[in-house]
Amino acid sequence: MKPLTYYIDKFIAYLYVAALVGGVLSCTTYDTKAADENKRVVNIRSVAAVGSTDYMSADDFLLDNEKAADKEDITEYLNKLKNNGIGEGQDEDTEEAEEVTDAPEDGAQDDLTDTGSDSGDENSEEDDRIEIDPDDWHLMLVNKQNPVPDDFEPNLANINGSMKADARIIADIKRMMDAASADGVDLMIVSAYRSYDRQTTLFNNKLNKLMKQGMSYLEAYKVGSMSVTVPGTSEHHLGLALDILTGSYTSMDDGFGETKAGKWLAENAPDYGFILRYPQGKEEITGIIYEPWHFRYVGEKYSKDITEKGVCLEEYLKGEY
Repeated sequence: MKPLTYYIDKFIAYLYVAALVGGVLSCTTYDTKAADENKRVVNIRSVAAVGSTDYMSADDFLLDNEKAADKEDITEYLNKLKNNGIGEGQDEDTEEAEEVTDAPEDGAQDDLTDTGSDSGDENSEEDDRIEIDPDDWHLMLVNKQNPVPDDFEPNLANINGSMKADARIIADIKRMMDAASADGVDLMIVSAYRSYDRQTTLFNNKLNKLMKQGMSYLEAYKVGSMSVTVPGTSEHHLGLALDILTGSYTSMDDGFGETKAGKWLAENAPDYGFILRYPQGKEEITGIIYEPWHFRYVGEKYSKDITEKGVCLEEYLKGEY
């Protein structure tokens, strides 16, 4: 069963969509009491400990180390939600409210293998397509419309020190790091697997930052989720995603893509099974801003094909290329 706090995020998303439909979203309609309540919602999910790491973490660039909500406040707020009928039994309605775009179709494989065209050139192009197995773990899609399944258990192993990733990709990670080093490129993995609680801390701190800038909670939720994924919808939960920077450039922004390390990764990561997961120009499809530091493992067969076609994972799975 999903934790109750999972439904709080779902409920907030439902409120946001309802506000957009009704045309009533406004920055000026929140009184002091509502603003305080919003802050408590943010902090409710921040009670989990951040944990320790032997490495500088990209997560730390996002953390403000703000004080978590008082346990009495948390209990009071959760009870209030229960009394109002929010939480249990809300799955279908709230999940539907979060669906802003169409999720990839289950029948994508059928579309990819259709070679019914009379054109010889088109048949040749179809024959060159790689057959996609929708159940292949390499291609597991996680985004706002496709959260990590409740029963998912990552198979983790240490990359180095306390940083972990899926055990099946450790060898390729090390091969890529060694190759970069041989080319004189300094790569630094700053974040890999993240637990649900860790992602919650990052997300809430991002919202707190935005609300300090004057945004309402709903506005902060919309803007914040474009750069820090909502807990439960992050690829880092799978152990298949890496955030990679370099010692001379430790900012998670567009500028990393112009560094020697950023350019090396964009060109060479596919040789080791990784794709640039959130490419520039695909923001409306992925729902995430351009992130030249975020690489997702899909296996070498798929990584080269996806990169050559110039598509994001969502497009690839739908056969939109």
